[in-house]
Amino acid sequence: MVFKFKIISDKVENFALHIDADAKNTFFELHEAIQDECKYDPSELATFFLADEEWDKGVEIPMFRDKSPKNNSAVTMKNTELGDILKEKEDKLIYIFDIINQKSLYIELNEIVMEKKLNTPVVTFNRGLAPLQSSSNRYDTDLLASEDFELQNAFTDFGELEDLNMIYGEMGEVL
Repeated sequence: MVFKFKIISDKVENFALHIDADAKNTFFELHEAIQDECKYDPSELATFFLADEEWDKGVEIPMFRDKSPKNNSAVTMKNTELGDILKEKEDKLIYIFDIINQKSLYIELNEIVMEKKLNTPVVTFNRGLAPLQSSSNRYDTDLLASEDFELQNAFTDFGELEDLNMIYGEMGEVL
């Protein structure tokens, strides 16, 4: 059984991503497909939440198991198949790809194709630029330009020739 997902952002209007995934694929495999396609830093933490019709968060499907004694849930992205959680068309997920800044994507199950199978999730459509993950993962061109200028000055401004002559002597003396 193949799930056809539509993924959108509330921050970037023209962004849309469609991914097909098998019901046997894990949430981690879906996470990796989104990360790869959006060029996100894979070292950043991410999480999925089930969502209701109004996009309110429900059950969390985290990357790692919470080891606190209050949480007995063993549900993680790696050990939970999509078909274990998603049951019908229009089921919704919220994918938080930047936990610190609470940046998220909204995922809706648009269609379920019963007679098909896939080994890994496949991107079938991509429009627009994905929302930025976090400023620490993308280069700020103004910052780079100012750092580059300072770096250039550090290597080209060795002082006046007279100062160097006082320290090292006249070049003619060396030859």
